[in-house]
Amino acid sequence: MNKQMKNAVSLLSVAALFGSLLVGCSENNGSANGDSGNNKGKEVVLNIATVNNNDMVVMEEMTSEFTAKTGIKVNYTVLSENEIRSKITQDVGLGGGQYDLFTIGAQDSAVYLDNGWTEPLDELLNGMSDEDKAWYDLDDVFPVVRDSLSSQTKGLGALPFYAETTLLFYNKEIFEAKNLTMPENPTWEQVYELAVQAQDKAQGIAGIALRGLPGSGQNMFIFSSIANAFGAQYYDVDWNATFNTPEMKNAIEFYKKILADAGQAGPTSTGYTEALNLMSTGKAAMWYDASVSAGTLANSTDSQVSGKIGYAMAPLQVKQDATNTIGGWGLAINASSKNKDAAFKFLTWATSKEYISLVGEKKGWESTPSGTRVSTYDNENYKQASDFADITKKAILQVDFYNPSINKTPYTGNSIPNMAEYSSWGEQIAQLLASYLVDQKSIDAVLEEGQKILTDVAVAGGYVK
Repeated sequence: MNKQMKNAVSLLSVAALFGSLLVGCSENNGSANGDSGNNKGKEVVLNIATVNNNDMVVMEEMTSEFTAKTGIKVNYTVLSENEIRSKITQDVGLGGGQYDLFTIGAQDSAVYLDNGWTEPLDELLNGMSDEDKAWYDLDDVFPVVRDSLSSQTKGLGALPFYAETTLLFYNKEIFEAKNLTMPENPTWEQVYELAVQAQDKAQGIAGIALRGLPGSGQNMFIFSSIANAFGAQYYDVDWNATFNTPEMKNAIEFYKKILADAGQAGPTSTGYTEALNLMSTGKAAMWYDASVSAGTLANSTDSQVSGKIGYAMAPLQVKQDATNTIGGWGLAINASSKNKDAAFKFLTWATSKEYISLVGEKKGWESTPSGTRVSTYDNENYKQASDFADITKKAILQVDFYNPSINKTPYTGNSIPNMAEYSSWGEQIAQLLASYLVDQKSIDAVLEEGQKILTDVAVAGGYVK
């Protein structure tokens, strides 16, 4: 069995496991002339599966504008992050075609495209008229964002709905009251000291909120960034597992120390949503997480700390540059869809400059999808509404998608390795970390078990003999 087939089997196995437990157009868009298959002339209804993040909720609200323009109706299935990966993997892996489009994480895009589960987009984009190419303006999308959604052999597998790097958010009001100063480029040790001083246990204010909820896209998204900063990585260039190294041990022990000494109560119950809630209600002095959250924190409708948030670059440590991630969610077309023309029409509309302007005008410029386009960060309306615009752009531009750690890695992807098997082993490592946080496993046991998990994956996947 070749590596690609093994990867496909691996993803399908993951889907089965989870299942048992539980994307634009202008009015003259070149893709607007009918739909594929037998749907020509008939009412077209697109079925979209989307993760339940705030930006996607807004997309569903805005879809009436797309329907009014095109006549194409859209039905949404809204799922949690863990649920959507399981559901989509089952559907595309079996060629079911239940969904025409779906939101896909940056770490999954290349894998899905390489396995033939999503529609290659380069040919569709190249087939647009010159007018429509100018309207969509693919060159306006940050290159590193395009890279994160691309296969190295098949090109773009998704278009970015929103992209994110990681930033350190801090409550300026709390910092001022305690006479604390945040460096622009802090180290993790500096963050630890600030968190200890900033916390107020009597008032229920954590010094820092960090994801601890186990999940390949939950605690692993943040922990892997910390691990990179400490000089750790999951494999060396020859695909030898490197989980039992001193660098990884230091990263894991620090992760527990900062949460134990200055983090939120019940860290293993804190995922992205819970951490966002802590920060937005003033119950955390700091929060290290996705830059896309800046818009929510700045929106007075959603946040009690609007106007009180400061921003710093992702913390450094042993690695002294670019420890921040690149990630986010794209929209992909299911290769089994019978409505590919209509799906491409929606795909380009929902990821266009036109859509970003629509959201800005109707929901407020701080609520527009962030991280995808250079033009967003040059837009004076966005810059005036978003005091986080400049630091977010700076952070995105410094990301090195192909070199996440100090030493060379055989995988790409900053916090989440672009490997078909990651969904499986990421869950297992996530559970090990959670067990360590609550003292169910020792550090030695975590290192030993993690090393075996990664070694077994490399052997089974044909990466090493």
